[in-house]
Amino acid sequence: MRGQILFTPGPVMMHERVLKAMAEQVVSHRSEEFRQLLDDVRALLAKVYGGGEPLVLTGSGTLAVESMAWSLVEPGERVLVVSHGEFGERLADALARRGAIVDVVGAEQPGRHVPVESVAAKLDEEEYAAVAVVYTETSLGLSYRDMAQVARKAKSQGALVMVDAVSALAGEQVPSPGVVDAVASAAQKAIAGPPGVSFVAVSEEAIEKMKKVARKPPSYLDLEKVYRFHSERRETPYTPAVNLLYGLREALQLITERGLDAWIEMHRERAELLYSKLPGYGLQPVVEPGYRANTVAAFYTPLPSGVLASELAKRGIKIARGMGGLKDRVVRIATMGWLPEDAYERLFTALSEILA
Repeated sequence: MRGQILFTPGPVMMHERVLKAMAEQVVSHRSEEFRQLLDDVRALLAKVYGGGEPLVLTGSGTLAVESMAWSLVEPGERVLVVSHGEFGERLADALARRGAIVDVVGAEQPGRHVPVESVAAKLDEEEYAAVAVVYTETSLGLSYRDMAQVARKAKSQGALVMVDAVSALAGEQVPSPGVVDAVASAAQKAIAGPPGVSFVAVSEEAIEKMKKVARKPPSYLDLEKVYRFHSERRETPYTPAVNLLYGLREALQLITERGLDAWIEMHRERAELLYSKLPGYGLQPVVEPGYRANTVAAFYTPLPSGVLASELAKRGIKIARGMGGLKDRVVRIATMGWLPEDAYERLFTALSEILA
């Protein structure tokens, strides 16, 4: 494993400082040392989010997304989901399981974006309590850069706006809480932290909605409970993954040292390199220009995706196959994490050998 290069869309390769931080001795989650750790993490997350109240959870990005859905939507409320693929459908499913009436507006074909006009038309047809969107659709490498326009339209009609930014935060310019109402993400993507920690940043409007929800979500999904513990006690409701928070703090500190804008630009440059070079090897981008994600790039491959992924793995390079109906036709190559300096050179050399 030590010799492998991870181009997978999470988890990603971590900095040596992050690995060392996680080796520290655990502290009690009811101690002042832990409260300072949580304070540090939340302050650093607020910088990355650009505002809002960051609520910290022990669990994957799915926990953050489902906590957001269950804490901000009441059973019986109507919600509009803008879906571009697998994770858009999962978001719709999470809301349906909550008991929401879910309408989905989807793309005409994989790799195409949903026009703002289509979303606006749906918002004019029905009264929605919330609009939910995946900013970066990990299954296709599509970033919905019309998010702010959709949010303005939704909020003008009284709807809360929820964003799954699991594969976007720190790799894209995601609208901040205030422009939207809740943004869910996780440590193991563009933040380049350890898997197992996630978070939701919420606006003042979202906090008020959480307080008013009559049918509370299961306790572990209850963001209002997390908010109370954070704000009143500087603690978490339940035992958190303390050592993962050590790692997350260090990962966030590394980003602030480089500068958030520079960190996002690094992901954009890596993605541009992939989009410019890989067509020369016979791999064609799935997503239309203008919506190609900074954090994960998807390509139609001339070989079955399993064959290409297997051959790259033999050379110490891990990529991901497509998802759903595109599993065998598409490969996904992420740009996240602390990659070795020669990572792309090794990738291109391996592709040359395999696809010659």
